[in-house]
Amino acid sequence: PIARAATELNYTDFLTETAQLIQTACQAAARSVNSVMTATYWEMGRRIVEWEQHGNERAEYGSDLLQQLSTDLAAQLGRGFSATNLKQIRSFYQKWEIGQTLSDQSNMTNLR
Repeated sequence: PIARAATELNYTDFLTETAQLIQTACQAAARSVNSVMTATYWEMGRRIVEWEQHGNERAEYGSDLLQQLSTDLAAQLGRGFSATNLKQIRSFYQKWEIGQTLSDQSNMTNLR
């Protein structure tokens, strides 16, 4: 459609194709943002777990890290960092391992 000469297009076609171009770009941007935010939350969860555990297999019971972190992040960045949200972010990390790429996995298999 883009290859057509401008004289062959009527305004309705031009508008439709321009709107589709913008919608496609918005959808791609949303997918990109979702991907970045997913990776960010996973990394936040990893850091929370490592901070809580200090290299140990389990965290200390009763740590107030999440409440303190919630308060401090909210002060710096605004809403969205409640202790409940941070618990969910931590849980996301604990339940969803981000594995190696397929090429890395195949290289590891070949080394055995």
